[in-house]
Amino acid sequence: MVKRLVLATVTAALLVGCVATPGGTSGGSAPTGGSVASGGTAERFTLATLPKIDGSTANIPLISLVMQRLTGASAVEADNAIKTTGTPNAYLNLVDGSTDLLLVYEADTDTLKAIKESGVKLESHPIGRDALVFFTNSSNPVTSLTTQQYRDIYTGKIANWSTVGGKSAKIVAYQRPEASGSQALMRKYVMHETKMAPAPKEMVTAEMGEIIDRVSSYANTGNALGYSVYYYLANMYAVPGIKMLGVGGVQPSKDTIASGDYPYGNDFFVVIRADEAADSPARRVMNWVLSADGKQTVADAGYVPMK
Repeated sequence: MVKRLVLATVTAALLVGCVATPGGTSGGSAPTGGSVASGGTAERFTLATLPKIDGSTANIPLISLVMQRLTGASAVEADNAIKTTGTPNAYLNLVDGSTDLLLVYEADTDTLKAIKESGVKLESHPIGRDALVFFTNSSNPVTSLTTQQYRDIYTGKIANWSTVGGKSAKIVAYQRPEASGSQALMRKYVMHETKMAPAPKEMVTAEMGEIIDRVSSYANTGNALGYSVYYYLANMYAVPGIKMLGVGGVQPSKDTIASGDYPYGNDFFVVIRADEAADSPARRVMNWVLSADGKQTVADAGYVPMK
């Protein structure tokens, strides 16, 4: 799946002391090539000397563009060099020293616990915003639900679309694995301490693209429901037959995520080990990502940058 996502980009905390926590468009893809944004000078590396970068699947286009702008590599060269392992594994790889820097979404509770128990301190800074989004087949007449309705669906209290203004059809609610970044956002914004109803194995999708494929094609009907992050669904894995649902009447978009009107917006981060020296390659890359040039790179890759 990661290989497929890399090809797609070609064609188209805890603060110091743990890890990332809050605080601190559809149809696009990361631009390719080009120089650093005007008004600044990038750190210069080669692909061989660039610190190892890991991160979330939805941050692959950003990782590619950072690589291009810091090394002068082409989009193809950068994409071929990307080796991401997904949100939970990326954090653990940073802790054990097998990677140097993360561009990554928020860690789930179990991953945060593992980081704390390791004794390794991480330094994180927010660099952009994305959002948890729900989606269904485009033939479904429902356009928006409340947080309580989403919660009731995933506990099993609401089992039929007719209860929320749709057709009389069983709601087929797909889930993500416990350690995924999407699941961390689902628990943070929707479920809180409420447990989700147990799901059959075939209803829990390991890959981000898989959940979208299943919802779009489920029995050729409009009764499936899933969740992911906005950037991935809008920019990296847009498929026919899918529509995003709103929350309390507010539809997810770059504008509503940036303004805060959409309620499930959440930061993503640049993260390094806190003990990195002031002149270490990893810290130099982090400082560049936090600079005006880095902020422009986040925007150029199609994300909502921090204000």
